[in-house]
Amino acid sequence: MNQYLHDSSCSGQPLHGSYEILVGDQSLQFASKIVDDPVVTGSQILISAGASPASEFLVFQVFSDGALEVLRPEEAVDLRNVGVEKFIVFQSDRSFRIFLNERAIDWGATRISGATIKKLAGVQIDSFEVWFDAAGGHDRQIDDKELVDLTTPGAERFITRKISITIKVNSRRREVDHRILTYWDVVKLAYPDAVPSDQVIYSIDYGSGPHQNPNGSMVEGQTVIVKEGMKFYVTPTDKS
Repeated sequence: MNQYLHDSSCSGQPLHGSYEILVGDQSLQFASKIVDDPVVTGSQILISAGASPASEFLVFQVFSDGALEVLRPEEAVDLRNVGVEKFIVFQSDRSFRIFLNERAIDWGATRISGATIKKLAGVQIDSFEVWFDAAGGHDRQIDDKELVDLTTPGAERFITRKISITIKVNSRRREVDHRILTYWDVVKLAYPDAVPSDQVIYSIDYGSGPHQNPNGSMVEGQTVIVKEGMKFYVTPTDKS
């Protein structure tokens, strides 16, 4: 089940004679709303979200398997089932179809960010990448903050891939699943049992990095962007 679709603390039961729903925006940020009726329509959900005039908005119901489906203004949802119903409200007059990991998803905004695509896929944002599956095999990575225009002809296709980068630490191959490593991430790749200490400090130098940080050194508290084939040299020094 997608991470952003499940909250085990929500029972779906009436709250003092009322019912809880979760209403989100196009960034998949959800807020709790309380409604009095056990059966609500698309129009009532728009009212609870403060979306007016209704003609300028779309409501999507979010199902437990991650599917999204347009909820028409007059269409009703029974809230008495187990679990809290979730909805997304878009300020839009039409939806756009994308394919994410070969699954069709209808989306209510003209643009979608890389981070939102990861949320729809239910993957960890820091450990996965989004790729635009272009015709002709020219795939392109989509950054978390990048907005993809969905108004171009045809359905856009995206795939998520787990990050796997091979680097060398003290001449040994290491696989990492994050593009940004902290000082202690690097130290522990060289010395797995290393911990902060008053007796030992670790010096880190690196090379063959990306254009943001092609080479340099690290001290505690710093981070570095990594790329395939990057080299790190970690040296312990006794303070005493």
